[in-house]
Amino acid sequence: MDFAAWFDVYFGGRWYTFDARNNIPHIGRVLIARGRDAADVAIITTFGPNTLESFQVFTEEV
Repeated sequence: MDFAAWFDVYFGGRWYTFDARNNIPHIGRVLIARGRDAADVAIITTFGPNTLESFQVFTEEV
């Protein structure tokens, strides 16, 4: 899989965050895109053979 997702639910007057794949407390999350499903928020869409040469993400807690 090339993605992971979480979702927020507004229930009883407040927001709740659910992460079905990694449901453990985190300091924060990095939002890359918003969408209805994986097709809406693909990092890249390609046709035919391809090779990802590099992908790096750097974050700092503020």
